[in-house]
Amino acid sequence: MSMAVISSLFRSEEHLPKFAAALFGFAKRLSERGVEAHYLPIVNDASPGERAQVEQLAGAINGQYLGRMTPHYVPRETLYASWNRAVSLTAATCFTPWNADDIRVAEAAIEGYEALRAGAELVDFPFTRILQNKRFGVWPRQQRINAPCPFDSARFTRRNGLSPFFMARRSLFDRLGPFDANFRVAGDTEWASRATAAVEFQPARACGGEFLVHGGNLSNTGGDREDIEVNLIFMRRGDWRHLRPCDPRALRAAWETWGNPAQLTLPPEVADLLWGAEADARWRRYQRERRQAPGLRRLRLALASRGLLYSEEWAQAQRGRERQ
Repeated sequence: MSMAVISSLFRSEEHLPKFAAALFGFAKRLSERGVEAHYLPIVNDASPGERAQVEQLAGAINGQYLGRMTPHYVPRETLYASWNRAVSLTAATCFTPWNADDIRVAEAAIEGYEALRAGAELVDFPFTRILQNKRFGVWPRQQRINAPCPFDSARFTRRNGLSPFFMARRSLFDRLGPFDANFRVAGDTEWASRATAAVEFQPARACGGEFLVHGGNLSNTGGDREDIEVNLIFMRRGDWRHLRPCDPRALRAAWETWGNPAQLTLPPEVADLLWGAEADARWRRYQRERRQAPGLRRLRLALASRGLLYSEEWAQAQRGRERQ
């Protein structure tokens, strides 16, 4: 049994010093436990500074026999194209991603490795989400939120994707197929949707690591692209309960170009909800509500639940419950 640790790097100079130190300590611990590890950073459109730091890290890992690191330098591609590339470049029997701005816990990875070795195909972890923002828009503030293990083999909802620290067998990747490289933000969630009810899953006890939400992340930003991609996942599944308002023109363009590989036909009422005459106004109301301050947002939802005012966010949640 061997493990590949795959990383897609792009303009990562800010995070590389901390990432390199963390990865070196991680590699040392795995080596001490006898885990055979292959580290594969896929560096997109590398700057000279990135290349120098990655080569220095590879020299340290390989020079001290703490596993094997083989960097690959490519033109810019999507995160999931890099993940597919990394898996194709290794003979390791399991793999796990590591984003340069996250911190992994070596003992959790060892727990996951042992679970995979014992027969699991997929392991996922609880983790710590660290939010960096400014109190009243002025003073820096950091919030630490303990997030439960997101993957659920019994159901798939908007909350049931994968943590940033999941681990999987190569054989599962071969069975499910690669990550959809058309996705830029939610490709791991789309891959997880294919694994539901078709996988030997083991939730881990240990915290997988720290996921830093700093505003420059691909996911967890509430951005338009993320909203579109998550909708596409449920549209592919024919599961209308979890659809939410998003940019109707961009969603329709994505669905009609790359988002509908099975050539599914949407029910007329679903198409009308997503990009009909009222869709643009509905999306803009929904965006305004989601961007409200947390206290005001809670008050609005509480009033909407009592029928005292209209809330697009509340209405969408209720529509989802009615479709269940």
